[in-house]
Amino acid sequence: MKNTLNYKTCWLGNSFGGGPLWVQNFCEGMFVSPDGTVFVASGWDEGGREFGFYKDGAVMGKCEHTHGWGTGGGAAIAATERYVFIAHVQGNEGGGLKGPEYPEKGKNWFGVSRYDRMGKPAAFPGGKGRFGAMLVLHERPEKDDAHLHGLAVSPDGKTLYVSDSAGSQLRSYETATMRPLASHPCPAPGSLAVDRTGVLWVRSGDALFSVDATGKLTKRLSLPSPLKPQGFAFDGKNRLLIADSGPDQNIKIYQSDKLISSIGERGGMWAGAQRGKTGPLRFANPMGVGVDAKDNLYVGCNTPGGGTVLRAFSPNQKLQWELLGLEFVDTADADPQSDGTDVFTTESRYTLTDSPKFAWTWRAQTVDPFRYPSDLRLHDGNHLQCAPQVRALGGKRFLIVRGMWQGLLCFYCIEGETAVPCVALSQNHYRADDGWEPPGQPKTGGWLWRDLNGDGQMQASEYSTRVGPDGEFWASNVDAAGDIWQASQDGTIWRWRFGGLDTNGVPRYDAKTVAKTTMHAPMTQLLRTEYLPESDTMLLSGHTSERPKTGGEWGAVGSELLRFEGWNTGKPKIAWRIALPYDPETHTKTPGASVRNTIIVSLCTAGEYAFAVESRTAIIHVYRLSDGGKVGTIAPGPEVSKESGWVDFRDAIRAVRRKNNTYRIFVEEDWKGKVLVYDWTPESK
Repeated sequence: MKNTLNYKTCWLGNSFGGGPLWVQNFCEGMFVSPDGTVFVASGWDEGGREFGFYKDGAVMGKCEHTHGWGTGGGAAIAATERYVFIAHVQGNEGGGLKGPEYPEKGKNWFGVSRYDRMGKPAAFPGGKGRFGAMLVLHERPEKDDAHLHGLAVSPDGKTLYVSDSAGSQLRSYETATMRPLASHPCPAPGSLAVDRTGVLWVRSGDALFSVDATGKLTKRLSLPSPLKPQGFAFDGKNRLLIADSGPDQNIKIYQSDKLISSIGERGGMWAGAQRGKTGPLRFANPMGVGVDAKDNLYVGCNTPGGGTVLRAFSPNQKLQWELLGLEFVDTADADPQSDGTDVFTTESRYTLTDSPKFAWTWRAQTVDPFRYPSDLRLHDGNHLQCAPQVRALGGKRFLIVRGMWQGLLCFYCIEGETAVPCVALSQNHYRADDGWEPPGQPKTGGWLWRDLNGDGQMQASEYSTRVGPDGEFWASNVDAAGDIWQASQDGTIWRWRFGGLDTNGVPRYDAKTVAKTTMHAPMTQLLRTEYLPESDTMLLSGHTSERPKTGGEWGAVGSELLRFEGWNTGKPKIAWRIALPYDPETHTKTPGASVRNTIIVSLCTAGEYAFAVESRTAIIHVYRLSDGGKVGTIAPGPEVSKESGWVDFRDAIRAVRRKNNTYRIFVEEDWKGKVLVYDWTPESK
């Protein structure tokens, strides 16, 4: 589709714009080879870089075919001069994949695959999986977790060590043939490393152990609480370096069983008066550490909420390079008082500059897991907190975040660099995937939580029973005046009015005092609301009798957008109605023809325009608010290789009008782990 508007494409949250270059979504395990190549392991990367290679601040490659066809990632990686070894899982996609290269229906294989240094599978006799390159240690039901949590290689590259947690074994294999060499009992083995003398070390429970030639755990190094060890390695002096993701958030250095020093500010990003502020030695959830042959230090972090931070330091701890992959299933919104330059995602704050060249800088992590451990952004894996919105209410700034499935709506008061939890509206009784529940929540049903004492913690006395839409609903927004709107698909619209701030600066809402209205003809299914209080205008989208839902799409915007004026007069009038792009059918007129599926998944307003983005193409359709007229389209430009993944959540687009009457537009781009940013200049009237 030809782009007719005057705009430029930018991005934020990833060190690279896309194409073959991007930093993977997560860092859950790390290995550093003597030449300074950093190998990073993760359980998922939308673009397929579950196991990525980096060197000198550049992307070097990845293990291929680790995404799709039932193949998944993992949390351990190691390499020799010839091979790369990854611990991962192979499934069968619910039984849809048949053949000896896949497990049977309902089962997963957990094991190690061997690759060459170019990232190609390196098959071996007896190897299983799609490429004959997988050593299978366990076949388990799909609901079970038998992931391997540690890999290491001997200094001569001939032996691979495997930490088999599910089997409570330490195993070793010949790297040239992958034939087994030995297996020894070990309780709960975790990460592994080999010291400079060739001795294997393993993390087991709250201690590290050396392992002798017979497989016996010998030397024990107890690690005092609250130290939380993750990956570890040995430097050129054979000192032990431990990535500590506990309260200290730094790298511990041990020599002869004694803690002699550390690297990084104690407390990491949450140290000192400016908690959350970024800095070279302010780490955030360090997961991996390594040293190359020149004693350069490498640290890998997996930030709270998910995000990769890789840093390389010279022996004197001077930062050499940094790579970031911070944003996954997220968009951004600008502080309305910053003219589009101070920008928030769900967990981070950035600043954007315009000249001489557009650039972004990561400024802060707004989640504080130590002060506010009940922050739903830390636990909402099932509902995926995303879709940030920044509102100025009562003279204070608030970050407002929805769930990916609209079941949660959360307010955070921005204090310094931290977004402090203060209000949450939950459709149902909440339970995270890992079993965590909000402290004190009612035993059943939906609720409204307000932080009545201003401490940012959730307590039983602060909940009240929620009324509002039940079942599946997609219309949820907070208008510029602070009122909350939610609507069911049958057309019932609930409104909670903003009652100002209490003495603690927490927004007032009454869960039981709700104004209810209904959608108006010709609408038959309501999917979005967008209320503009300055003009008493309501935008509603969904389906009408003339343009009904004809496909199986889920959570989309619908086929029409209508503007109602005088919404609160009791007799609102339709100012205009427009047909949105809507073609949910699959067209394959000729063999091999591309699949066409045009669905608008998200929309927003700013200034004089409405912006609606397609799911599969990420094309933005721009409409005038005055008359609904189509202005044109915006699509990813050459700056990001003209590509984007699917836009796949309900509030994935935000926009702001700037003082010079240009518009800054933010859109989710989860394929290559970033947020797309468009700067658009409307034509002069």
